[in-house]
Amino acid sequence: MEQTRSTRLTAAGVGLVLGMLLLALGLALWRGVGQAEQGRSDVGGSRAPSFTAPLFEAAPGTAPGTAAADAGTAFVLDEHADQPIFIYFWASWCLPCREEAQTIQEIWPEYRDRGYMFVGLNIWDLQRDAEAFIDEFGLAFPLARDAERSVYVEYGVQGLPAAFFLEPGLSIRSRYDGALDEATLRGLLDEIGGTTS
Repeated sequence: MEQTRSTRLTAAGVGLVLGMLLLALGLALWRGVGQAEQGRSDVGGSRAPSFTAPLFEAAPGTAPGTAAADAGTAFVLDEHADQPIFIYFWASWCLPCREEAQTIQEIWPEYRDRGYMFVGLNIWDLQRDAEAFIDEFGLAFPLARDAERSVYVEYGVQGLPAAFFLEPGLSIRSRYDGALDEATLRGLLDEIGGTTS
């Protein structure tokens, strides 16, 4: 009887310590501890790692036949090699991601019509939370899950949000860690499309 009680107390203590460690880790990730320095970094023309990632269901009002509407299919980076590409790593719990989601959505149709491809890769998230985020902001550009948890490793993502700007030919022109305002986002997009505004 005494040994069972001792075993329960030990298990409860271990559970409490593990819970505190998980809470501390979650708080560190939320605050961006370990994340790359905020802002732009020029990557120098290295080729973007290829990936294939399953797409989320389309947001309401997404036009049929667009990449964002092809539910149940996958986003294949190499299929868009001839376009300028904006790759955006995000999660539903990321506060800066929430702040800039609407900006990205608002400029997506304009840049899509100019021949660009946007893809948002959801990482470190529960699928139901990510889907709720997509619905809340009415996101209609292609959104995929890093289901195998390998894409963010290949790209060296350490914190969220993180964005990569690829020129045609899948050459990485620049990377941006942290929240993007509209002017900065437009400037980086225009660089990879060969235009200035």
